[in-house]
Amino acid sequence: MQAKIEINTKQYEFAHGNLPHGYGHWAFYFDFYRDDPFWVEGQYGDAKKTAIAEAKRRGKSSVTVGS
Repeated sequence: MQAKIEINTKQYEFAHGNLPHGYGHWAFYFDFYRDDPFWVEGQYGDAKKTAIAEAKRRGKSSVTVGS
């Protein structure tokens, strides 16, 4: 069983002053800004699910929401 994927929203919260929500073009990072962003368009909740699935596929343990 694979461990739960951690979602880090601190950078987004710092830049925008609130939690990520709503519709947008979301940038997710799997190596804390050391890699190219993984882009997902849509509602944040759906985009987050897609990013978590991609993190599992890549064998990563965390996802950072881009600012």
